[in-house]
Amino acid sequence: MELKRDEDVLDTWFSSGLWPFATLGWPKKTPEVEKFYPTSVLVTGFDIIFFWVARMIMMGTEFLKEEPFKKIYVHALVRDEKGQKMSKSKGNVIDPLELIEKYSADALRFTLLSMASPGRDVKLSEDRVKGYRNFLNKIWNANNFLRQNECDFSDIKKPENLKLTINKWILSELVKVKNETENSLKNYRFDEAAKNIYQFVWHSFCDWYLELSKTVFNSKNEEDIKELRQTSAYVFKEILIILHPFIPFVTEEIWLNNKLDKNGGEFLMHANWLENDYHEKKSYDEINNIINFITSIRSFKNELNISPGSFIEISTENTNKEYKNFLSANENILKKNGRIKSFHDNDLKKSSASIVINGELFKLYFDEDVDLNMIKSTLEKKIKKISEEMKKIDVRLSKKSFVDRAPQNIVEQEKSNFANLKKDVKKIELTLKGL
Repeated sequence: MELKRDEDVLDTWFSSGLWPFATLGWPKKTPEVEKFYPTSVLVTGFDIIFFWVARMIMMGTEFLKEEPFKKIYVHALVRDEKGQKMSKSKGNVIDPLELIEKYSADALRFTLLSMASPGRDVKLSEDRVKGYRNFLNKIWNANNFLRQNECDFSDIKKPENLKLTINKWILSELVKVKNETENSLKNYRFDEAAKNIYQFVWHSFCDWYLELSKTVFNSKNEEDIKELRQTSAYVFKEILIILHPFIPFVTEEIWLNNKLDKNGGEFLMHANWLENDYHEKKSYDEINNIINFITSIRSFKNELNISPGSFIEISTENTNKEYKNFLSANENILKKNGRIKSFHDNDLKKSSASIVINGELFKLYFDEDVDLNMIKSTLEKKIKKISEEMKKIDVRLSKKSFVDRAPQNIVEQEKSNFANLKKDVKKIELTLKGL
């Protein structure tokens, strides 16, 4: 049997070169060609720049006398968690449909966006997708918390004449992350946009704003509670709008469940981003000081291997008057979230540990069952162990044969390990000094 080539078939890459205008009805002068050619951005992988992208530019320039797009966004290739190309023979293929079934389309989508750094391939692993699934749960639980505290989603307006410091702070943070996210998207830095909104939602809004708001919700001040409900509902609505391009399904579901538009029938995808700027420096700095104070206490406990739930007492004897006023004004929030029994103006004359927070020196007194001498001994042993490991690395790096023959990435990793261990030693030494 004689094989004959079909005379009416275009070469694959040649026909692909015609794609920007042939799909719009060319060679006829259709309304679609007039409206949609040229387009603005082409999104593609780097491996077909010559085969496809270059041919589209040449064909468009030849037949329509204008290049088919103004910008080209070259995205990364998705590889396995070790950076190897996925292959059935290697058995390292990650099926996206299985990940979607297990963790949701939104979790996979946000994972890929957060890892889409220019010039770097995406090293995809199931653990990363699982981590961002937890982020979706965080958003869902935040919505449940607001509903349980009777936040009104029926007629949300931008809050004005705010009195509560935490409300002024979260509005400043919201505008800041909105501007950062917009700039990142304009520059095609989808990874930075995802990182910024992730940090804001998880840490600023959920970990700190909602946590600090519990003090207000549990109070009997109806005026403060009303302001908090209004502000938290407004900020959460704006969070859904900003998050929608990243995780469309979960945000749309929450939007429709809460009936967050005035008529109760419009979709989130039609909502516009907020435009007004807001920044209240005094409140912004005050809440950041509160966060830094509580975080420092928690980190110090962790370094000493003391239970995070244990209570402490604090002496402010060596603290200036201005900072004492700050502590007094925010005493309830600091005590509740920092697990602090009380503040004292004088030294209690018992075993203590010293810590510097925001440039101010404090003495911390722990529960009676905390043996500071044992903690000191444990930290000294830890320094000794780290020092021994540093000596081993130093010996390896001092050998010319190792530096010359070992793969460059191994040498760099050893140098990085040494630097990190050195930082750990300094940190432990500072802790010991305070005991």
